[in-house]
This record gives sequence, structure tokens and C-alpha cells, in this order.
Amino acid sequence: MMKTLLGLAIAGWLVFPTTTRAQDISLTDVLNKVNQAVLQLDQCQFTFHNRIAKHVADDDSSYTEYTTKCFFKKTPGDSVMNYQVASFRKDGYHQQIYDGNNLFTVIGETLEVTGKQTYSGRIKEQLENSEPTYLINTNRALQDFNLPSSAQYIRNLLLDHFLGEKCYKLTVDYPGDSLRTSKVSYYISAKSFLPIRTVITLTSIVGKVKETQIFDQSIRGMKSAPLEVNQFSREKLSNYRIEKNYDPSEEYAKDELLPIGSPAPNWKLPLISGDTLALADLRGKIVIMDFWFKACAPCQQQMISLQAFHEKFPSNEVAFVGVNTIDDPKKDRLEMFLKNRLISMPSVYKGKSIQPLYNVHGSPALFIIDKQGMIVYTVSGYLSKTGSEVEQIILKHLKQ
Repeated sequence: MMKTLLGLAIAGWLVFPTTTRAQDISLTDVLNKVNQAVLQLDQCQFTFHNRIAKHVADDDSSYTEYTTKCFFKKTPGDSVMNYQVASFRKDGYHQQIYDGNNLFTVIGETLEVTGKQTYSGRIKEQLENSEPTYLINTNRALQDFNLPSSAQYIRNLLLDHFLGEKCYKLTVDYPGDSLRTSKVSYYISAKSFLPIRTVITLTSIVGKVKETQIFDQSIRGMKSAPLEVNQFSREKLSNYRIEKNYDPSEEYAKDELLPIGSPAPNWKLPLISGDTLALADLRGKIVIMDFWFKACAPCQQQMISLQAFHEKFPSNEVAFVGVNTIDDPKKDRLEMFLKNRLISMPSVYKGKSIQPLYNVHGSPALFIIDKQGMIVYTVSGYLSKTGSEVEQIILKHLKQ
């Protein structure tokens, strides 16, 4: 049923699938007109639609959608953005305002205030890819195609339609390999020459499974009329109960796993393949613990890397254990997930119960435990260098 609904949803986005060649205008003309149209915008408001679909052959498909009311206004001389911006998600969960001096962010019931004078870098990081800057960022990306280094990836420029509006559709195929491909389609209004939609399609083969992710972003209800005088005032924010100032130490604390040199807390959890496994059962072996969940793309990259080492090192000396944290107790689906990705190293589930023991706040998170049960290596998040570091640590402790 999920796959059927997903297919209908994706098909519904492509309102007019038939295209014709854009023979009446050149690519350079389109890009120049886009640049002119975006740069002429001093202020505007629009509704941003974000649709994210993930289609996987083994029943791991998902579809999410949200809309955000967006505002921006040029503020020449601003050292961070050159714009005031505001965004209000329809469900009320996320609200954000940058008034030129402070960034106000409401997530759930908490308001966080970030001052430009102290944390200008943080503000820029938060806003440069936010919904209100869609037009600015998309124009910047499109202008790159005036360069030969980027123009080589253009597949075609066609006439198309989106929601009844005539558009120029620019499709770009980026280089990949037999396991990964990526395609981006930009829809540019033939009337206003503003970019009004971007569709990014990522396809990958993981083990025996084909995964397709579609990110469909579009804007509607575009208005360039003067905004309210107080549109970028914090008084526009609502429904928060707690207010705090941004504190970078809180973010660092979330990445502070149980430190090296600590004894690894014991646990006993059910194996996805059946029976149970306790950390104490593995005493005398080097143990690699990997916290993961199905929807986490970096987790899959890390698991594939660790699987190669699982096949390389003798199981009587080195034990690789995956710890599933979010998807339990759907054991049968977890088993299929691992099998289809050719992951044979053991995995336990109900791992959420032991996350606090290891100070794990996100995935992937990796621990290496020596033969005496002491933590000798940790890493939060997937890093390409992790594989080589893991191998070095294993080799070092095998000699001890």
C-alpha cells in the first residue's frame, strides 16, 4: 500500500510530463535573465514546499512533506547575509527570524537567540541554505552553468509546465558510477524568469537493493509587495515556553561519547538473527560496536565499511556488533534490511536502551573495546577516514 501511495505521490508532482525543446531562447539568455530577476528582488514573500520521498525495494519507502511561509528583504551592508529573513513552518514546529542583529530560532517550544556580534559564523551556517534563501541559492547554482566546467553536465533545456505555468526546464546529470547517479532539474518561470522548482533525484545500489531519493522543492504564491514593518521582529514568533541564548558547548556535549579509557558498560540485547548477545560474552576479543538505524544514510556507509573488516579479521579474535537503535522491535524487517545489503556481521536490536550508557545521541556512533573491556577508540558520525583508523586500532591490539 505504501509503495502505491508513494508512486501516486511522485507521479502527482509532475503535472505536465510532456516536454518540447526550448528553441526560442538560449541557455545563456535564460541564465542571464534569471540572474537579473533574482538580483532585482529587494523584498518578497512566498510559500516554500518541500517534498522528500525515499523509495527502497525492501519496504523501507517513506514520504514526508511540509510547507513554510518565507520572507526576505535586502539589507545592504549587513556583514552576515545582506538580507533579513523569516520563515514559519505550517505545523508551527520550526520558526526562524534574522533581524540583522540576532537570529531567533524556535524549535518545538524552545526559542534560541544567537547574537551576530559573537556568533556571526553560526548565523550564516544556519541561514545560507534555509528556505527563505531558496531563490538566492538556486540562482547562484544556476550561474555556475555559464562556466565550461559545469556546463558539460547539462543534458538539455526544454519547455515544460509546473502547476499550469510555462517553464524552462534545465536538467543536469552529474557524473557517477554503476552504484550511484544523481540528476537535478531546475524549473524556471518563462514569465518572471525566477526559479520556482528544483527536483533532485539520487539513485544508489546498496548490496542487492536499489534506493531512490527524490527532493522536490518549489515556491508558490510569490509576492514582491512591501512587507509589514515588523515582519522581521521577534514578536512574530509564537508558541514557545523556554528562551535561551545559543551555547556552543551544548552542541559539543552531544558529540561527547563515553570517553576513551572508560570501562565499556555491559549489556544484553536480542540478536536480529535470534537468541541474545551480551558484551560480557565477548570478553577476550576486540569488540567493534556500531550504533545504527535503517533510515540513516551515513550508517549504511559505515556498515559496509565495517562488513569488509568483519570478513577480513578472524571472528575468534575480533567481534563486530551492530546496535540498532530506532527501528526495533520490527526484527523481521531489520533482518531483511541487513540481508539485502549483504551485511552478515551480527546486529542486536532494542539498542536505544543502552544509548545513555555510552552517551550516544545520534548515529552512527562507533566504539572499539579492547580484550580487557576498555574503550580504546570512539567516533561520532561517519568519516571516510574511519575505516583506516579502525583497521589500525585492530591491528595494534591484536599484537597485545
